Amino acid sequence: MQKEKSSFPDIEILKEDIVALNKRLSFVESRLKDLLQKGTIPEIKEAEIEDEEFELNLPFKAKSSIEFGVGESGMAWLGNIVLFIGISFLVSYIQNTVTPAVSALVGFVAVAGLYFSSWITRQSYSYLSKLFAFNGHLLIFYFTLRLHFFQENPVLKNETLGLLLLLLVSAALLYKAYQKQSQLMAGIVLIMLLICGILSNEVSTLSGIATVAAIFCMFLYYRFGWIKLTFAFIFLVYWAHVNWLINNPILGNNPEFISSPGNGYWFFILTWFAFSMLALIPPKKEVSGELVIASVVWNGLGFTIILGLIVFTYFKENYVPIFVLLSIFCLIFSAVLQLRSKLNITASMYVLFGFLSLSVAIFGIFGLPESYSFFALQSLLVVSMALWYRSRFIVIMNTLLFLTLMTVYLIQSESRDMINLSYMLVAFVSARIINWKKERLNIKTELVRNLYLISGFIMTLISFNYLSPPAYITASWIFAAVLFFIVSVLLKKKKYRWLAIAAIIASAVRLILIDMSNIDIGYRVLIFLVFAILSITVSILYTKYFIKKKEQNE
Repeated sequence: MQKEKSSFPDIEILKEDIVALNKRLSFVESRLKDLLQKGTIPEIKEAEIEDEEFELNLPFKAKSSIEFGVGESGMAWLGNIVLFIGISFLVSYIQNTVTPAVSALVGFVAVAGLYFSSWITRQSYSYLSKLFAFNGHLLIFYFTLRLHFFQENPVLKNETLGLLLLLLVSAALLYKAYQKQSQLMAGIVLIMLLICGILSNEVSTLSGIATVAAIFCMFLYYRFGWIKLTFAFIFLVYWAHVNWLINNPILGNNPEFISSPGNGYWFFILTWFAFSMLALIPPKKEVSGELVIASVVWNGLGFTIILGLIVFTYFKENYVPIFVLLSIFCLIFSAVLQLRSKLNITASMYVLFGFLSLSVAIFGIFGLPESYSFFALQSLLVVSMALWYRSRFIVIMNTLLFLTLMTVYLIQSESRDMINLSYMLVAFVSARIINWKKERLNIKTELVRNLYLISGFIMTLISFNYLSPPAYITASWIFAAVLFFIVSVLLKKKKYRWLAIAAIIASAVRLILIDMSNIDIGYRVLIFLVFAILSITVSILYTKYFIKKKEQNE
């Protein structure tokens, strides 16, 4: 009986196509097997696919077990370390027994052998091949260094030529690291550059090479986002600057501040500027924003410490222009960051650093205690800047600095009316600005504003205490309480009522503990009557207010 045809002709066509495709695949597979057996098509091995990323992690990552990890990676490491030491000893032995020129030749031939070994093992033993290459990089720098430095009878008599060859080797290796996109190799080569600067034993050369290393480091961060490398070299480069500042003791010189920095401090400033680009360069997707911010802070700390050493040693009498220029640069750069940077907090950091530099300049011009008035006015300017930057960070840090300066002034300096009034007015104006624009500043608590109000209250009592004759201090505090009540009514803010009540309490304490025995009996009666009338009036007003509020709620 003939099969009944499907009622879906499209399905029948699809089945026929699948059957035909299976036949063709079977034919292709059989042909490939025949060609492989005849050797016409070479077999593709996994070892031919080379991974460009070279991580030197311990413990070694085994492909199947710890045994294979130690056997493959661990033995490769151990063999290359021993090979490095063996070649170094061989070259030293030849130099002591034959001539320096022959030992140098043997050394470079050994390096060529390592590079050749790396090339022929690049497919079959990729991990070992990379270790051979790293071994060659280190040895070629070491043998080039030995052509002139640390030798009684050097092959190259000219120090400049010896240093130039070292720099050329470092530049070639850095280009190789850039091609391979190897962060580890780039770090090693940048260390080689710093060593070149140290070997030069010249302030300008050492500081200049350290600056070049910083610039290269930032270029690599811009291209590949190597933030960890940058973080490490912020420390190493600034350490190199400290080294020249204290007479390069690594080469055996006496550790002491050099007589004149020459152009060294200009290179130092350029280094800080190069690392400051961290805040402006857009970070890569894989780069942590927190680590970038930490690096910016790290750069600022290193710069501040070394700048302090330079100023304290060489510019005690004329440091004001330095800090004025530094302040101008930081404020301009912060404006650029506010417009361009994706990390807004970095702009706030440079604002604060700029104003701190300005504070140092003010201190250098006016000295203490005259500078305290300008510090207070500057604090108000910082709060105003925070409005444009929309920065809560600026407000908080400025508040802490304001409180610190006010406390130091009250403890260490003789009281002055102008300074007292400056801190009093700035505290209250700052509190009003923060309350007025707290949404813009993203301030969700009243803590910062309360700190300014408390500071303003304290400075009000201190200001009136020194402005008034001793017999009228209590009266002036009562007058301040009245002013606080008036302000609370005008602004409809209860915090000023609290300040008024606190002023009344302070007046009562002074009246009982001090004025009872120190002022004339007639004036004493008068001040007691005024104080009693004021207290009773306040009580009546509060009673009426709560009764009215209760009736409204009902």
